[in-house]
Amino acid sequence: MAVHYNPITKEPYLQLPAPCTNIIITPYREHQIKEDAHAMTTSLNDPRVYTWLQGPPYPFQPEHGEDWIKTKIQENKAVVAALQNEFENKSQTEDSHQTENNIFDQCPFLCIREVGEDLSGAQDTLIGEIALIRYSFYEIRRNSWELALVQAHNKQLPVGHEDIVWTLGCTIRLSTLYYALTHPTDYLSPTHHGKGIMSRAVQAVIRDWAVPRMNMNHLRGSFVVGNVGSRRVFERNNFEEVGVFKDWLPENPKKSLGKMSIVIMEWKGLL
Repeated sequence: MAVHYNPITKEPYLQLPAPCTNIIITPYREHQIKEDAHAMTTSLNDPRVYTWLQGPPYPFQPEHGEDWIKTKIQENKAVVAALQNEFENKSQTEDSHQTENNIFDQCPFLCIREVGEDLSGAQDTLIGEIALIRYSFYEIRRNSWELALVQAHNKQLPVGHEDIVWTLGCTIRLSTLYYALTHPTDYLSPTHHGKGIMSRAVQAVIRDWAVPRMNMNHLRGSFVVGNVGSRRVFERNNFEEVGVFKDWLPENPKKSLGKMSIVIMEWKGLL
């Protein structure tokens, strides 16, 4: 079963493969907004994380996190409800082999969480985030008619269309502010770097959700030149480099960062 469910709360989640089975990916939770926002604030103010991210505001404040989480809860409410209905219907029919035919246009599984040893989900900690959205083609010149054309075409394709191009990452909108991202905001707490968690999180999102439940066929991603960890994550998930764009990201004085170059990666299918 690709999507798992907490038997008590009925919360849907993805579980990472061994040896990271104590890591799950869940939707954001209304009863943990402040707790998760605090964890986000800690990670996104760490130079080992924010150096490689273009979009999130810096310094990142708890209210930024709370606003973001509330937005994501609303965006994913319908999908989460549909999945809970699937779970309830299967429980009533006791048919564990029922085919999951519903195709969705978004991924509600954003929160990378570390669960206690009993895997009950009674206690877990937010350690990162992963997002999957329609691709923005940020390698095309900003504010150009070409960019507007391809973005509009990709956005207008119907749910489940095989030509939709997806990307790992997200666009942050906080209150009345708009932070236009030019590469993914996926991140992992530095306390959990170097353990293969993000590689397996990407694998789980692709294999257990994006392919079977979104009919995903095309996926791209990017990282800042010099981010060795992100390159490894992509390569372990069968991505290949398709281009390098020099000085593509603007200066960020608040982070004391000059212009940065990005590498575009393209997914070559399930391994």
